[in-house]
Amino acid sequence: MLVSLTVQAALALCFIYYLYSIIHAVYFHPLRRIPGPKWWIVFPVLRHLSAIRGLVDLDIPRFHLKYGPIVRFGRDEVSFIDPEAWKDIYGHNNKYGQLPKVKNSASNPLDIVSSNDVDHSRYRKSLSHAFSAKGLQTQEPYINNYVDQLLARLKDVAHSQTSTDMSKWYELTTFDIVGDLAFGEPFGGLVSSEYHDTVKTIFESIKLFPFVKMRDDYPILFSFISLMIPQRLLEAQRQQNAHTRAAVIKRLANTSAYNRGDFMDSMTRNRSDKDGLTDDELVANANILIVAGSETTATLLAGVTYFLLRNPETLRKVVTEVRSVVQTESDITPTSASANHCPYMWACIQEAFRLYPPVPTGLQRITLESMFIAGHEIPPGTKVSVHPLGASWSPVNFHAPERFLPERWLPEARIDPTSPFFLDKRDVVQPFSVGPRNCIGRNVAYIEMRLILTRLLWNFDIELCEESSAWYNQTA
Repeated sequence: MLVSLTVQAALALCFIYYLYSIIHAVYFHPLRRIPGPKWWIVFPVLRHLSAIRGLVDLDIPRFHLKYGPIVRFGRDEVSFIDPEAWKDIYGHNNKYGQLPKVKNSASNPLDIVSSNDVDHSRYRKSLSHAFSAKGLQTQEPYINNYVDQLLARLKDVAHSQTSTDMSKWYELTTFDIVGDLAFGEPFGGLVSSEYHDTVKTIFESIKLFPFVKMRDDYPILFSFISLMIPQRLLEAQRQQNAHTRAAVIKRLANTSAYNRGDFMDSMTRNRSDKDGLTDDELVANANILIVAGSETTATLLAGVTYFLLRNPETLRKVVTEVRSVVQTESDITPTSASANHCPYMWACIQEAFRLYPPVPTGLQRITLESMFIAGHEIPPGTKVSVHPLGASWSPVNFHAPERFLPERWLPEARIDPTSPFFLDKRDVVQPFSVGPRNCIGRNVAYIEMRLILTRLLWNFDIELCEESSAWYNQTA
């Protein structure tokens, strides 16, 4: 009887505490005045379930449409869509200092994404040569080689007069490029027309991310939910890490055979210095380069291709521009495909970044003390972020935000007060982030995008398959 009463008392105390936490979160929390979905604030597990279903980055833009430019979507999580929030949260010279990233148990402190500020600077310095103007010039022949292979394969498809999956071709190409630049050898996707086993493991292991955040926030609950995680996802993550380590070790064993100015050359050129990278750091950063340097570029290319096909008049304009600027295919270079020579194509790429950002989710930082973000005072200990998709889809920031309208990015739209796009807040679109932790691979990504898209439009007349008409309406 005594044990029974003790259990009942314990359960009662747990219920009272949980009820108190709900009341505090809604009515007394420092963030209580920031609007947001009450159910998510009362039951934070709903946010995690949304992420596991691949819907969280569709839900948060909806919340912004309903509640405005600042949304509290968790007990200590706030999302912004104001351009000013970018520099307040991520920017240089923040008077509060650089806000630390929100870490999770899967974060690897040895890679450029999750490292502390000191190591981040060291990793970035080790990669700086590869991403310098000279480094990119050295890498252009390697990139062109795989773009040549892509065009050759697409010409075979065109001659067969069958439909094809451009998303897959873009992924095969970008993985081959980044595999060559990181390891000195491609994944062979353009030759086999199939994903390499390692690429398959990357696609699978990415699906673990929502579970990691739930595990960190609800360790006890997760101990039950973890039983439902497909073991293939965990095995895929192990295989991916093993392949990267093997590829790095193979490259290090044959350093003298390379010297090609690629990513690995850059990371290993000063290994004897005190700031040189260890083997484990090389593996961790190679892993990041493979994922960040492939899937994101392929995603944007798939997005811009889809939007062009859904908007025939826009497609006609950009094809006319490309084919009038470029006389022969050999004339297509990163320079000839630049914004100066092909401004409308460049505008199409920027508009695709707006509507279909490769990284749609907010990259969270945590406030260390009370500070102002986009004019709002935010208490310490708050997880803050700019939500790219929420910002891009908001009528607060853009005229006709749901429509693919590259004209909003043309120079005249910025200076003509009669333009419907004159008041568009273009600075809110930052696909490579801002500040000291912005994406170091921005320029190489733009080179790949411009070369591939220009050559595609110069060579082929393309149209959308009927079964792909709703391709855009998919979960994240």
